[in-house]
Amino acid sequence: MSNKLIILSGAGLSADSGVPTFRSANGLWMDHDINKVCDYLTWKENFTLVHAFYNNLRSLLSTVEPNLAHKTIAEWEADYGDRVINMTANVDDLLERAGCKNITHLHGFLPQMQCTACGNIWDCGYNEWNSDEDRCPKCTSRKGVKPAVVFFNEGAKEYIRLNKVFREIVQEDVVLIIGTSGQVINVDAYLFDKTCFKILNNLQPETFVDESMYDSVHFGRASDVIQDIDKIVRSRMK
Repeated sequence: MSNKLIILSGAGLSADSGVPTFRSANGLWMDHDINKVCDYLTWKENFTLVHAFYNNLRSLLSTVEPNLAHKTIAEWEADYGDRVINMTANVDDLLERAGCKNITHLHGFLPQMQCTACGNIWDCGYNEWNSDEDRCPKCTSRKGVKPAVVFFNEGAKEYIRLNKVFREIVQEDVVLIIGTSGQVINVDAYLFDKTCFKILNNLQPETFVDESMYDSVHFGRASDVIQDIDKIVRSRMK
């Protein structure tokens, strides 16, 4: 039976494309109160601010392009098909634009909106959402509409798939953790008892990620080290 390539990516994957991370020293949270712009318990109280924040992110997304790491992941998918399991904590569309067809967005997808009143989800692309006028196209709710991004204190339904994928890992599989601090998704907890081949790429050592657990560690920008990782991946995919 053929082995699988399991990829879990975070903000470091898209940082090289110019998408700012949330938690770094110059990240998005430095200038914004996450309790106002990314909390499911308070977002309606800060309705205008929330939409302004994500409108700006959506506008930024229209100005950036996939980098070599995104493109390499797309090449793996093209070469290995459904043996590649591609999961990302990122809400951008750079993997799609690089050519990936099958992606699990664990924390939602910025180019979409969702209506909490009726459950409708629809594409808005990079367009601004007018919080004073725009409404859900299905039920016409205005105050029920939020970006289709998972907020704190909101259930992340795709974690069901995340848990299943890591639970079913076998020794022959290859797991690549790329560009994550480990603060939101505890990657070490998923992998500590797994005997698969584990690859780690982060810009630098992270407090919540124990690099000694990994078989191959690559510190540096994702687009700078991805060619070395590509050689390892291809040598281990049977």
